[in-house]
Amino acid sequence: MYKIFINEFPLRITNNENDFFSSGTYRVIDDDDASILSAIEMLENSDRSQTDFGIMVMTENVENTFSRISKLFESIDAAGGLVYNELEELLLIKRQGKWDLPKGKVDDGETIERAALREVTEECGLKEVEIKEFFTKTFHTYFLNGKRILKITHWFKMYTEKNQTLVPQSEENITEVKWFDTKTLDPQTLLTYNSIRSILVAALMH
Repeated sequence: MYKIFINEFPLRITNNENDFFSSGTYRVIDDDDASILSAIEMLENSDRSQTDFGIMVMTENVENTFSRISKLFESIDAAGGLVYNELEELLLIKRQGKWDLPKGKVDDGETIERAALREVTEECGLKEVEIKEFFTKTFHTYFLNGKRILKITHWFKMYTEKNQTLVPQSEENITEVKWFDTKTLDPQTLLTYNSIRSILVAALMH
């Protein structure tokens, strides 16, 4: 199953019948190009004040459908981290008024792992960070210079010691870097983006 966030709304691509029967407020569409493009345009123009809404594509071949959808966008790779310390606290940044995870675009010639470490250290002011394991990928879209962009973000679980000075990267509009207790962190009430919320929910379940 793939989940692409378009204007904060999820477009789910699945071949699991259980997803269909539990679709709830999701609108289910056929797996054809015209229906998919119409769904993308609908999500792009939807009012973000709506909640618990999305579109589901039921398909026999998830990879093929995702590939077809991807061709409607220009793809950009990014990388970031879920950074934990010895107290099992999780590091979040506040960017443009919302809580976020440190991440950024992969530079030309840079490995995804190296980009993830660089972005975390730059955005949080950390000195020593270690990648523990790959965690997941997320997909979200936006417009840039009139083009549809699909950002594919590769997320890694990381470790660092808490006894470091946290410095938000102001040139990236980051105003705060803060450790959160994973025992009390509630992604559902946190002021964040839906794509980030989905990562936090998955991370806290592990």
